[in-house]
Amino acid sequence: MDTVERVELADLVALEAAFPDGVRGKRIHAVGAGGHGISAGLLVAHARGALVTGCDHVPTPLSAMLRREGVPVTVGHDTAHVAGCDLVVTNPAVTFLHPNHPELAAARALGIPVSQWQPLLGLLMRGLVGVSVAGVHGKGSTTALLGAMLIAAGLEPTVEVGDVVRAWGSNVRPGVGSYFVNEADEFNYNFLSYHPRMVVLTEVEYDHPEFFRSYSEIRDAFAQFLRGMDTSPAGANMPSPTIITSADSPGCRDTLAQLPADWPGVVRTFSVEGAQADAMAYDVQVGEETSFGLTLDGKRVGRVALRLVGRHNVANAVAAAAAASALGASPEVIVRVLGEFDGLKRRFEIIGDGDVTWVDDYAHHPHAVALTIATARQRFPGRRIVAIFQPTLYTRLQRFLIPFAEALAGGDEAVVVEIQPSRERDTGLIHGRQLVEAIRKQPSFARKPGAARYGGDFAETATLLNQIRKPGDVMLVMGSGPVNQVIDLARESSSR
Repeated sequence: MDTVERVELADLVALEAAFPDGVRGKRIHAVGAGGHGISAGLLVAHARGALVTGCDHVPTPLSAMLRREGVPVTVGHDTAHVAGCDLVVTNPAVTFLHPNHPELAAARALGIPVSQWQPLLGLLMRGLVGVSVAGVHGKGSTTALLGAMLIAAGLEPTVEVGDVVRAWGSNVRPGVGSYFVNEADEFNYNFLSYHPRMVVLTEVEYDHPEFFRSYSEIRDAFAQFLRGMDTSPAGANMPSPTIITSADSPGCRDTLAQLPADWPGVVRTFSVEGAQADAMAYDVQVGEETSFGLTLDGKRVGRVALRLVGRHNVANAVAAAAAASALGASPEVIVRVLGEFDGLKRRFEIIGDGDVTWVDDYAHHPHAVALTIATARQRFPGRRIVAIFQPTLYTRLQRFLIPFAEALAGGDEAVVVEIQPSRERDTGLIHGRQLVEAIRKQPSFARKPGAARYGGDFAETATLLNQIRKPGDVMLVMGSGPVNQVIDLARESSSR
């Protein structure tokens, strides 16, 4: 939090005071507009009548999406961008790397409020029934699934997701109803800008070692978020304060134990073939098809064949079903939407390429990497799995070096792409080649000299992948950065 305080960013309280009547007609400029979360916040503000502009240092798919939706985004920075603005927003990557960014400094000199984009989203949620999806894993898919269910139930929610939902072609679905569903990220205490009426808590375990020093610190952050929920007395059309949480997750149970004994809300649970819960998946089948039976409040309501892949997506589906049911969606709507929903971009996205199959996935935590490789084995039995991974953040790789090596050893081959710095500078303490060496020491790779390789940058990695590919391979590309660029580069060069 020291960095945020040092650059004197406005919080939700300050924005509520500055914009008591909302953002309609207000000029909002975004520095770093092409990011996943900030682009969604800008689209919601645009839909609410704000005059939104943005800039970024490079073009991104999400900045292109903003332009398609009528939000001008320029490449490059200029202090003239902030002239006449009512608010300037940015993201942690900018303030952590460039706390004295010229546009932010110019805005402060002009007396223009400067904030992260999350307080803006919190402002936009004001007056609506907030439903936030939080947790170390599964936030995006669960948020989008829940949003799709509430849309199908006729509740007309506004939905904000951290990545593009394929069916919407966007990471936002503006609505006119009383519900606002959003993905609530824990890094930098971002989610403390939201005070939802309902929270869906998917999983709590240690993550973000560049920010949280221990598991207990991240757990306490989640508990603080829960304590900040809207627990005011229920009025007309206002649900009781509700937490939907995983009965299977020790971290979720531990987090709930931090709440006071007299917490005034309702706790409902979900489970995948585990403990007794309000929403349960039974007879789970994961292979070429992912399917399960669904129980809601003790009643079997149908069998679901997911278009999403993997047991982790069964958990996401049941979490969303538990929340939708609590908000009044019928079992029929829930089962139908679960069978129709085709997911987010970069969530086990399958791309055919002649005699090999590419899979593009956002996995960037050791747990998620291991799950994604296991899912690939179940979805493509008997085929060689080439696990291609780009670590994000030097601190994360240094802290999770051995867990990442253990996870990647689940593949038949492993290729490590150069580290994505994200919001960090190179510490000089870790390199991707050290992950390669750690993979080679894993028992399954110790017997396969040369099966773990360092790929280098995207172009070098694409060249390497074309050299090692064999008919039938599953080329599994993982990472939260733009590592999926290697897919297009490899496909383009292989077709020449």
